[in-house]
Amino acid sequence: MEKTIKPSIKTSMLRAGKKTYFFDVKVASNDKKYLKITESSFEGEGKERKYNSFLIWPETITDFQSRLTEVNSFLGQS
Repeated sequence: MEKTIKPSIKTSMLRAGKKTYFFDVKVASNDKKYLKITESSFEGEGKERKYNSFLIWPETITDFQSRLTEVNSFLGQS
């Protein structure tokens, strides 16, 4: 069985120095939406970019956002 890659239904990007973050809302094979966050790092001239990704499902997005807000307060940001 051949896998088909479904396109993102919403994409946002954040550049931060040598890193770029991609926020992609995608649809799984069971038609359930999820958030894929990918970090792309520039490793230097002539080298390939390094990618790391993780998925967040709708049932955990509120808790994820809450924890992010919580730890953000310790960074001195509002």
